[in-house]
Amino acid sequence: MAKPFLKVAPPEAARERLREFPRLAAESVATENAPFRVLSGPVKAPEDVPAFARSTMDGFAVRSADTFGATESSPALLRVIGEILMGEEPKYRPNKGEAVRIWTGGAVPPPCDAVVMVEHTDELDGETIEVLKAVAPLDNVVRKGDDFKKGQVLLQEGHRLRPQDIGLLAAMGQTTVDVFMKPVVAVVSSGDEIVPIDQDPPPGCMRDVNRHTLTAMVQEAHGVPLWIGIAPDRLDALTSLINRSLNEADVAVISGGSSMGSRDLVIEAIQGFEDSEILLHGVSVSPGKPLILARVGAKAVFGLPGHPVSAMVCFEQFVVPLLRHLEGESSLRPFLRTTLQAYLTRNVPSKEGRTDYVRVHLEIRAGEIIATPIMGKSGMISAMVRAHGFFTISADCEGLYKGDRVTVHLFSDWIGEEIEKKHLLGHEAPGRGLGDFFATPRQEQLSRI
Repeated sequence: MAKPFLKVAPPEAARERLREFPRLAAESVATENAPFRVLSGPVKAPEDVPAFARSTMDGFAVRSADTFGATESSPALLRVIGEILMGEEPKYRPNKGEAVRIWTGGAVPPPCDAVVMVEHTDELDGETIEVLKAVAPLDNVVRKGDDFKKGQVLLQEGHRLRPQDIGLLAAMGQTTVDVFMKPVVAVVSSGDEIVPIDQDPPPGCMRDVNRHTLTAMVQEAHGVPLWIGIAPDRLDALTSLINRSLNEADVAVISGGSSMGSRDLVIEAIQGFEDSEILLHGVSVSPGKPLILARVGAKAVFGLPGHPVSAMVCFEQFVVPLLRHLEGESSLRPFLRTTLQAYLTRNVPSKEGRTDYVRVHLEIRAGEIIATPIMGKSGMISAMVRAHGFFTISADCEGLYKGDRVTVHLFSDWIGEEIEKKHLLGHEAPGRGLGDFFATPRQEQLSRI
C-alpha cells in the first residue's frame, strides 16, 4: 500500500499539540537536590525574615535623632554603653545620647533605629565616640520582615528553581520542597546502517551519532536520558524497543525512520499499539520537516529525522517544549538562549511557508559582529560543531540579504567568550566589546527560560 504524503503543520500548531499530554506527578526532594527543578505548588513564607532588625554594617546602633546635624566640624558625642555580639539577643536599651557597638548582621536593640558606620566615627576613649555624619531612620538597618513576611507567596507553581531560589528556601529553614518529577526520556536509534561508536563501521554504515547528541540534549533540558538501543529495520525489533521505552520512560524519542521511505517504519510501529494516535507527521521547518509526534496512551512518542542536524533542531524546537510542559512549566517554547545581534555576510534564500533555522559562524570585524551561514547538509554533524549559534527566518519571509541584521541564538554562553578571545588574538581594531552586542542578558544555565 502506498504511504500517504506528509501533511505538514506550522511549528506553532505542532507545539500546541503538546498541551494534550498530562504533567508528571509531584514528589518531595531535599532542598539541596532541588536546583533547576520545577515547583509543583506555591512556596509561602512560614515566618518573617529576618526575624529581627539587624545591622548591615559594622558600627554603632544609635537613635537617629541623636545624630541630626552631625558633621566632621561639629560631631555628635555619644556614650557607648556596650557591645552586641553576633548571635546574641540585645541586652542593652540605649537612652538618649547613648550608642551600642554592633557588627554586620547583629541584632539592633530598640529603641535604636539606625546604625552609624564605623568609618563615620572617631573613638575618643573606651566609652565615647564622635559621630561625624548624621544618619536617618533605618540607615544601615534591615527591619524585621523586610526580606519577606510570614504568609507571603514567594515563588509560584511552575517556577524553575534557580540558585538564588534555593538560598531563599534555606533562609526559611525549608529542608524539602515539592516539585514535579523529572521527565525520563527513552532514546532509540533506528536503521540497519547504525552501529555503536566503539565499532568500526563497515561499508555503508555509520556510527550512532544521534544516541549521544540526543542524550546530552536531554540532560541539558534537565531530563533523565535512558538509552534503549539500536533498532534494525524490522518492524518487530522497532516495536519491541518502543514498547520498552513506553514501559520505562515518560517520553520516547526515536531517531531515523520518520520519513516516507519504504523502510521508515516508525509510523507503522506506533500504530500497532493500542490506544495510539499519530498527532502530526511533518512540520514546516528546515531542517527537520519529517517530524512525527504521536500518543500511546498518555505518553508522547517522537520520531525524529535520522540526520544529526535535523534531529538536534527538532529536539530543541519540539521535544524540549514538551519536557518543560511535563515538568510543570507553562511555556511551550524551547529554553531561551542568550542572543546577540550580527550582520549577514551573504544572501540566504528561504521558501515561503517554512521556518528556517540557519546555523552561523560568528566573527568580529572592524568592531562589528558578523554572521556567516553554514550551509552544510543536515547529515553533517560538523555543521553544528562549527556553528556558534543559529538565527530564524520566519515562514512569511523568502530570504534575507547580505548585510541584514539578524538575532543569533548562541548554543553556549562561553562561545561568546571564544569569539572575543579570537578577536583579541587577531589584533582587530578594538571597536566595541562583545558584551555590546548581546540582545538578551547572559542567562542562568539552566533556567534559560
